Amino acid sequence: MATPPSTVLRRGFTRRCAVCGQGHLFRHWVRMAPTCPQCGLRFARIPGHWLGSWFLNVCLAQVVVLGILIIGVAITYPDPPMLVLGVIDASAAVVVPLAFFPFSRTIWTAIDLVMRPADFYDDVAPGYLLEEDIARLRDERDAA
Repeated sequence: MATPPSTVLRRGFTRRCAVCGQGHLFRHWVRMAPTCPQCGLRFARIPGHWLGSWFLNVCLAQVVVLGILIIGVAITYPDPPMLVLGVIDASAAVVVPLAFFPFSRTIWTAIDLVMRPADFYDDVAPGYLLEEDIARLRDERDAA
């Protein structure tokens, strides 16, 4: 892949296609298109692809819940209102995964593309995969 990993990851964090940068990948907040409308990348590249996305989502939810609990207890020590903290934590445990869902999908796709670059079988339009080869061909043609 000719695109640097930092660009690929940045695109994932902004809910864009990691290959071409196309936005609008979600029909609704939780319904992702199966392929990129611009470059054709299949987002679920292998069976079980979204397990990584699920893992990111669960980890973030746990960090937020634990952070709320630790900060709440630290601020209200020695008599923390456990019922209030429990309600806030339970709410965060539901809201955070829903709010982060689309980001976890595009971030995971970007991480996966950095670890396993796209190839011919990912159905990506050729111009997005062969950028280096096309540039080299143009340079050779111009030199001749």
